[in-house]
Formats: sequence, C-alpha cells, structure tokens
Amino acid sequence: MTEEETGKINKFDCILASARKLIEQEGFSNFTMDKLASNAGVAKGTIYLYFKDKNDVLENVLKSGFQIMFSRMTDKVEKKETPEEKIKTLIYENLLYIGENKYFFKTVFLDEMHVVFLKKTSQESYNLRRRKYAVFISEIIIKGIDEGIFKNLLDPLKAGFYLISLIKTNAIYNFRNNKAEFNEDLIKSEAAEIFDIFIDGIKN
Repeated sequence: MTEEETGKINKFDCILASARKLIEQEGFSNFTMDKLASNAGVAKGTIYLYFKDKNDVLENVLKSGFQIMFSRMTDKVEKKETPEEKIKTLIYENLLYIGENKYFFKTVFLDEMHVVFLKKTSQESYNLRRRKYAVFISEIIIKGIDEGIFKNLLDPLKAGFYLISLIKTNAIYNFRNNKAEFNEDLIKSEAAEIFDIFIDGIKN
C-alpha cells in the first residue's frame, strides 16, 4: 500500500469517526455535512472526496459499526461447542457491544427511522445486514435441530430474526426507560433473560 493510499484510508476513518461522534451528539435528523466538516476539521469539499452525500456517510457509519460487532461476536461464538452455548454467547456479546457503545446505539435505535428509510439503498443495506446476522443464527439453530436439541418444526431463519428483535427490543426498552447505565451484572442478567425466553420457545 502506498503512502497516498494509507493517507486516504486514515482520512476516511477520521471522517467516519467524527461522523459517528456527531450522530451520538446530534442524532440523524440534525446531522449535516457542514457540522461534520467542522467536527472533523476538514473542508466540506474534502468529505465529498470520500462520500457521495449525507446518506452515504450515515450508511458507512452503520455498516462499520455492524462489521465490528459482527466480527467480534462471531469470533467468540465459534469458539463454543454446543448450539446453546453459541446462542448464549451471541446474546451476551451483542448486549456487551451495545453497552460499550450505548450513546451511539441509543441514537441508532431511537432515531433510526431518519436514516434507514432516507434512501432505498440505505434500506436495502440495512435489510442485508439483518439477514446476514439472522443467517448466522439460523446456522446455529440448524445444528441444534440436527442434534435433536431444538424443535424440528422451526423455521431457523425466522427464529434468527426473532432473536435479533428480542435483543434490539431489550435495548430500546432500556433506553426509553433511562436504564442506559450498562454494567457487567446488568448485561449478564439481561443476556440470561433473553436466552431463557428464546430457548424456551425453540428447545425440544
């Protein structure tokens, strides 16, 4: 990689980090390219060298956050042996990542309608990320069905989407009820609660 290419990546990451911070502070609806340029310490024209428009910035922020979370989570999950251990770890790691990035996720979950449906491409990308996550969960469930642990009548992919919704709804409930002070005990407790609710519905 050339020095010029490295510089472009660093500038891209710098703008992306500034965008993420601005979203935490302002929300999607108040996010502007002028504010981003000011926060990132660059000219507005510089941002357009890396991003097409505001929607492209927001989409890249969401995509980057998902990639980090998904990579970390799958790494931990794949080290577990049984389908139940994998699901338990998946839930915990997802909640942990939300807790570590609570201000960002509070904005994402409570204000996401402003970005997800701004453009058709944003909606499609959002749906693809959810599907990728659901497919990963469904593969764990299929393994559990094959081993006789989970019900054979399940639609594994649908169950994957159910679990994603459970995790997200739990976070939204906490944010709306001012329970955003995540700590290790709370995360463990809520991960166990979600696990029990989900497993009770799919276990033989």
